Amino acid sequence: MPRIGDKSDEYRALRQEFDELFPRESEVLREKLVNSLRRNKYESIDDFGYDIYNCPLYPPDNYPLAFSLVDGILKNWPADDTRPRKKIFNSLCVFDYDIELDKARNYQQAEVPFVIRNDPDVHRTVERWNHPDYLLKLLKEEKFRSEYSENNHFMYWNPPRNPKNKIRQGLYRLGGANGEGAKPWVQPTKIIQMSYPAWLQKANVTDESKLGPDNPHWYFRLIGCGHTRHCGGTAEYLFDELPFFQPRESIYLVEPMKQKGIHCRFGMKGVIAENHFDASRNMIVVLGGERRYILSHPDQCPLLALLPKGHPSGRHSAVDWSDPDLETYPEFKQAKGNEVVMQAGDALYLPTNWFHYIISLNLNFQCNTRSGRTDTYSLSECGF
Repeated sequence: MPRIGDKSDEYRALRQEFDELFPRESEVLREKLVNSLRRNKYESIDDFGYDIYNCPLYPPDNYPLAFSLVDGILKNWPADDTRPRKKIFNSLCVFDYDIELDKARNYQQAEVPFVIRNDPDVHRTVERWNHPDYLLKLLKEEKFRSEYSENNHFMYWNPPRNPKNKIRQGLYRLGGANGEGAKPWVQPTKIIQMSYPAWLQKANVTDESKLGPDNPHWYFRLIGCGHTRHCGGTAEYLFDELPFFQPRESIYLVEPMKQKGIHCRFGMKGVIAENHFDASRNMIVVLGGERRYILSHPDQCPLLALLPKGHPSGRHSAVDWSDPDLETYPEFKQAKGNEVVMQAGDALYLPTNWFHYIISLNLNFQCNTRSGRTDTYSLSECGF
């Protein structure tokens, strides 16, 4: 697109090299490759009245069905356990891009989450990104804004802005409404500059003893700004790598001109992105590996112990889902949700304000883009 993407001769030459290696006409072989990357099959744990692979034209009542987080989802598959499960609490519809796009649009208009598979353009990106040389040649030794954690937990944060405000200064509420038990805020992760080869060397560790929850983890990131211009990113080739995320109206972008760039996150095995919501529509595509998403409807916000607006990690749950403290947060026992494991080639539509908790089951690549917001779901009850 004009004024979008990387126009350099160097990038053009790299794409020409790999486009010749992977001709556009090889769709059948490409689909076989993508299917070979989906090494695990996950079945729904319960029969709830509709087949997620053959969903009705419009969302059924109570879609998507929700289950207990504590006694169902997290009991069946603890957050720190990355070993696949045959049966999970998945109630999200999965649509085939070629033959069920009309269905997907109906669910999108109803502002409910769903998964799309088998988009040929997504498959082309999956094909390149899973070639052992491609990302190394694309990213080279350039350093990008990344994150480091002393354990496997990652929580987004902003530096405290107003020292006169105790919440922004660094106190967060652990107890009741009066903040009993509040303790000083400590930034949960470190922002670092890191190259892709350096991250890959750490993420490719096969010694399970070095990948446990209490070991250091790294989260590599790329950001392309597009017409946003000033979003803190320099990876403008993302708009060429992921043409389905270019700012034009599609199932991927509801309001293209409200797009807020493309954000890619590379997770090593065990990385957990803490439960949070985003105040905009989100489309998420996994290009390699597996990510487990645990979703909760916005109406669950009173049960999720959200850190308050203005807190450095506002929009996030204060509960450690890998070890919930039900004495401090008894309401969490009543919270509900559902889950889906995203694999190479899968795209997840996540409406405004839907909660999501993400677990990297192995080394993986995920990119997302946002396109405006809707007021379908209010979080005013929780102070947002």
